[in-house]
Amino acid sequence: MAVAQYDRLDQYLRVVDAYMDIVLQNQMDNHLKTILEGISKRSCHKEIHEDELESLESILMKLLSHFTDLNDVLALDHFLEILDVMYGNPRSNINMHILSMVTRTGYLHDLSTIQLLFEISQSLHDGIDFGSMKDDEYQQPLRLISRFVEMVDYGTEMEQHLMFLVECRGAFGSINELKETLVHSSNCLAIKALKDGRKHLTFVKSCIAFSEVTIPSVLEHVVQFNLYIETAEVALLGGLVSHSDGLVVSAISCLECFDLTDGSRTSIDAGGMLSSIQKLCSLLVMFPGNPDEGITRFPNSILSLINSKSWMTPRMKIRLFCGIILLLATLSQNKLPYYPYRAEITGNDLLFFGDPSYMHEIAALSECVLQNLISFIEQEPPKAAHGTMALEACNCIASAFVVCQDTLEVCWKLIEIGRLCLGADDRYLQSTIKYLNEQLPTSEKAFLALGIE
Repeated sequence: MAVAQYDRLDQYLRVVDAYMDIVLQNQMDNHLKTILEGISKRSCHKEIHEDELESLESILMKLLSHFTDLNDVLALDHFLEILDVMYGNPRSNINMHILSMVTRTGYLHDLSTIQLLFEISQSLHDGIDFGSMKDDEYQQPLRLISRFVEMVDYGTEMEQHLMFLVECRGAFGSINELKETLVHSSNCLAIKALKDGRKHLTFVKSCIAFSEVTIPSVLEHVVQFNLYIETAEVALLGGLVSHSDGLVVSAISCLECFDLTDGSRTSIDAGGMLSSIQKLCSLLVMFPGNPDEGITRFPNSILSLINSKSWMTPRMKIRLFCGIILLLATLSQNKLPYYPYRAEITGNDLLFFGDPSYMHEIAALSECVLQNLISFIEQEPPKAAHGTMALEACNCIASAFVVCQDTLEVCWKLIEIGRLCLGADDRYLQSTIKYLNEQLPTSEKAFLALGIE
């Protein structure tokens, strides 16, 4: 090739860059091999200047854009040698393009490719100046690194996969988003091991321990809370009750530290937190109670949070009151609706079968929550949203308790609030009355209908 006459790297790169598209489009593989060999010969063992880096970046970008499979690029002679001589922003741009390519093509199984991409990710991470760059400038490379870690799959070599996660935590500890990915991946490994039977129980404990160590370093409290609940559920599925108990304690402690200082974030974070706490209530159905610490200690902790946190919106508080009521109603059943995956964990329906103190503790807390709920609703100003919340509470109470005279009086009070705020013709009001009627004897149905008229 005529380009071979240029001995200086800068001249050689300018000519190659000009003809690179033609070489690639016409599949001139022999010429491509000669070009890469020429670049390697002229660039290795010498200092690369900025103008040469720009030309190299342009050439490698064209090369990467031409191929759809990264393995085809890696198979080219001298590609990795050329990549190694690059530095600064041009190197980071090439690294990001490589990670972008590979994370679009499915899971990564090849060990040598995983190791190479780990080193590329390290180079990209080390090249980020967190002090001088704006947040949006380094978010893309951090997302690509997190995506790479998420796409790694060692198959049956689960121990090796966990060691990879440990290595990533050490190498990329400053990436907050990655910590969430690491915990998800570790929990997925634990579930995968559980499906394979008890022979991997020690490995499951290692996965849970990895998550327990990683979660506290996550900055966002909402994310941290969700990861605690997720890991607690995985631990419970593995029969690790003490681990699960400690994770729920940590989750509630995380809530106690949670606060909102930016009003623009309130609706987003409060809405997400509501869903997360409701999920916790669902998890607690499977949780075996501990008489020494109080059977209802976790519902009690949630109740204390509702009454002490100013960032909780009125709707959020009412829904959480309802969530606790439904949890307690479920725990009072003779047979629980669902159980942990592992049969050796006994549910509260069997643990406290026929124990009057168990039912007394649930009844006492149910009465306390109900009083809190009614008192809170009565304090709210009479607006349409207030009426809707009153009807939500009424539906919850009617579904959770046997509708006796005392329950009916509470429901009637809530329906009256709904009528005053929404009007007698409101469809939600009418459907609530219909549902309540279905739970009542005939004489009381007439009373309810007469009262609303």
